Amino acid sequence: MADRRVLTNLRGLCTPDPARAWAVDRIPDAALALEGGRVAWMGRAADLPAHWNDAPKVDGGGAWATPGFVDPHTHLLFGGNRSGEFNRRLAGVSYQQIAAEGGGIRETVRATRAATVEELVTTGEARLQAFRQRGVVHLECKTGYGLELEAESRMTAAYAELKRRGWSLDVTLLPAHDIAPEFHGDAEANLRAVSEDWLPELVRRHPGVARFCDIFVETGVYTQEQGRRMFAAGKALGLIPRVHADELTWTGGAELAAEVGAASADHLMFCSEAGMKAMAAADVTPVLLPATTLFLGMRDWAPARKMIEAGCRVALATDFNPGSCPCVDPLTVLRLGCLQLRMTFEEAFTAMTLHAARSLRRDDLGHLHPGAKAEVLLWDVEELLELVYWVGEPYRPRFLNA
Repeated sequence: MADRRVLTNLRGLCTPDPARAWAVDRIPDAALALEGGRVAWMGRAADLPAHWNDAPKVDGGGAWATPGFVDPHTHLLFGGNRSGEFNRRLAGVSYQQIAAEGGGIRETVRATRAATVEELVTTGEARLQAFRQRGVVHLECKTGYGLELEAESRMTAAYAELKRRGWSLDVTLLPAHDIAPEFHGDAEANLRAVSEDWLPELVRRHPGVARFCDIFVETGVYTQEQGRRMFAAGKALGLIPRVHADELTWTGGAELAAEVGAASADHLMFCSEAGMKAMAAADVTPVLLPATTLFLGMRDWAPARKMIEAGCRVALATDFNPGSCPCVDPLTVLRLGCLQLRMTFEEAFTAMTLHAARSLRRDDLGHLHPGAKAEVLLWDVEELLELVYWVGEPYRPRFLNA
């Protein structure tokens, strides 16, 4: 075939192994054979099979080759920003006071409801380009700042257009991100609207756009039982559950994720040990968001080590959003995974590649073993650990365009 290439002149290749839990292959003096936009072979350059000798060669420039990052939790589309609110919080004003004054998420909801599909697409594409420049090759993207049918529909339409333009996305419907202002704190009525009306209509209007549905199970928002009912409605529509779980308090979100067969439970700063064991047994991926903990100035970091010891395959994500984590930088998350969650470099890197893709049920992303998509990053460093060690260094990878 014409679309055959061999990536050579690599200092090394580093990739998680999908066949072995938490295993990372580090191959010095490596080569990577590509065919049809996928990995066909990987190994030492000296061991390249003879039938690849006549394939065109791509010079890796002495770099380290790795799979691209996968970000499995973002709120990519929203209107406006909340930088002014951020400065008020630095001055000592509480989030609760800002919310009581009509700010917080309600400010973003107002701006998002006022945005057109075209405006959402334009800002979303700029953000996707920022992620891409930093090595993120695939993202999960949520709705959730509309909190009513028409605004949620415009967000879903914008995601459909971004996918049509070639961006690699998984879309999650999150109309139960908070209680909408129109429901005056009546979570039960809001939940019925989401489950009985909004989700079915969004799927009808935008067939095939969304794969997942999500809900914020938290004190003062939605309960475990309400989440259970919403997921039943979502599953009836072909949507796979993901759960905002145990972020600010323990609410049994991890246990709920295990019960309903969710792809992931996300945040989990206050996850119980029973929840960890339940997620491991049910093959639910915990998605941890340490940059959110940092940005909010919280002291309770998600217990990554306990989760790993319980048998969970932990993933890491940015949680990019306007209120609690305006971060598009995967290296910040990688560094926090090592420095605050006490993960080894290999664990944190696996959590941002293989396990992140696993939480989206994508078998061909997050690694460079045969059959994977050829989403290859080239890092001009002597050792990959430098990506974490040089804390403020703004490394940018080069891309091998498959």
